[in-house]
Order: sequence, then structure tokens, then C-alpha cells
Amino acid sequence: MSHSITEGESSLLRLLLKSSRSTTDYLGDQLGKSRNWITRMMKRLAEKHVIMAYVTVFDPAQVFSEKSTVLLIKTNPRELRLSKALLELPELESLDGISGEHSLHGLLRFRSPAGFDAFLNRIDRMLAISDSRTYKLVQVLATYKTRGFVIDKPQSKQPPLTTSELDLIRVIYRQSPSDEFPMPLSQEEIGHRMDPKLSQPAVSRIMKRLQERSTIVGYTVDISFGHVGLPVKFFLQIKTRPGTIAETARYVSRMDEVWDLHRTSEDFSLFATVRTENVDHYNRFLKNLYNNESVLDTQSQVSLEEWFVPVR
Repeated sequence: MSHSITEGESSLLRLLLKSSRSTTDYLGDQLGKSRNWITRMMKRLAEKHVIMAYVTVFDPAQVFSEKSTVLLIKTNPRELRLSKALLELPELESLDGISGEHSLHGLLRFRSPAGFDAFLNRIDRMLAISDSRTYKLVQVLATYKTRGFVIDKPQSKQPPLTTSELDLIRVIYRQSPSDEFPMPLSQEEIGHRMDPKLSQPAVSRIMKRLQERSTIVGYTVDISFGHVGLPVKFFLQIKTRPGTIAETARYVSRMDEVWDLHRTSEDFSLFATVRTENVDHYNRFLKNLYNNESVLDTQSQVSLEEWFVPVR
């Protein structure tokens, strides 16, 4: 359901997209509002389901061992059973109805080969009872930007995540606001939801450690981007000059319109999610992109519908 919001609320959402765990004092200073106004507005936005989830953004290479896959399906747009079934997949990160050769675009992330094998069996069963019989999987080789946050690779190889770190990640990954907890979870509540439970100081130490090693790269919110003036979403594939993929990816990842950027196994090796005010804005973005001489060609698909992936 669509909700109208004020310009002040829209400005607050823009800040929360960049750092949803900022203090109310900081958010108030940025907007020239009191901390009570910030708290009241965040609760109101949560109650109206404008804020659909508080999200912790991770470096997928550290959390998911970079086992990420883009799923493309050609199906009848009127067939809703398949999209509903896909939304139940625990590995699903995003799902869009798109224009072009395929009609569904999904991003999935896996923590183990066994999880990927189970997904393949499940998607085969889904398609067997649908009007679609074909799908395409595009392997993600590297992630340069996710949810608007640039992934800066650590200088040295990081040790594996501990059991406590993985459990904390489970708790803070995505939180659906509720009447009891309309704001991001406090460190005390995070520790209470862990198994075994941890004290607030212990949670603080783990979160600090994960931030220092760039496992946690930021905190954001799930919203409808129309509320912040970015209702148009494109999927953009980019072909680069040989030997320039990493350099071009760094250039593209720092463009404000780019929210996600992956290197894939395709000929058009860079796969970006781009959000703009309108189509004219997207055309200006493309012109700026082609100022980089390493960009040889592009292919664009518009998102016709963006589903909210339920919090699990």
C-alpha cells in the first residue's frame, strides 16, 4: 500500500538509507530537528509500514563466501504463483518483474554448496508446476557495491567468522519494526535474541570487530524508493575493454545512481542496479557512464515491479 509522507519524513528516510543506526541526536542535527521529533517520526514511519525493515549491510564475500547468483526466468506475467513461491526462498535477497527477454529477476545468496544444490532442486519443482520451463543462472564473481554501500576489500585475508559473530549477523541482518520495537534493536536486545544470550558489552565488542574488519559495511532500511524521489529502477549490464573490469567497477561503484554492482560470468561482465528520478535522469546517467572510455557497450532492463522480500 502506498502512503503519502511529508518532505521532512522523506529527508529523514534519505539519512536512514545511509545509516539507520545513527543516534537520534545525530539525525536531529542533520535535519535541524529535536531528538523527540526524530523518534516520533521513525515510529510513525514504522507504523505506516513506510520503513519495512532495518537492514545491516554485509560484505557478501565474508558472510556468504561470495556464493551469489542472479536468477532470470521467462514466465507469464499473470502467473503469480511463481513469484509468491520465490518470495518464500530463504536465500532470496531481491525480486523484480522486468522488461525484455526475461520477466523475473532475482538475487540469491548462499552460505554453502549444499544450500545451492537444494535451491536448484526447489526451483526445478517450482517451474515444473508453472507456465515457465526455462530459467537462467548468472554467477556473481565479485560484489563492488550493495544497497548503496561500496565494498572496499580488506587488505589482508580475514579469519573465518566465529559462531557468535554468525549468530549476531543472523539477528541484525533484517529487523521488521513492530509496536514493541519500532526503532533499530538496541545492543541489549540484540544480545537477548542471540543463542546463547550475550551481554550488551559483548555485543558491542563483536559489532565493533565486524565493522573494523569491514564485514559490516553499513546500516540501511527497506523502503519504497518513490518516497525519496527515486521511483525508476533499471538493471544495467556493462561490457568493458579487456583488462579494465576492476578499474571500471571502481569508477561505476562511486556513481550515486548505482545501488548494486556485481561482476558476473557473462560477456557483459558488470551488472548494476540503478535508481533514478525519471527516464531523463537515467539517460543523463548513461551519458556520464560513457565518459569512461573503458565502457564499450551497455544493455538496460527496466524494473516493472519490485517486491518486498519478507523478513524471516
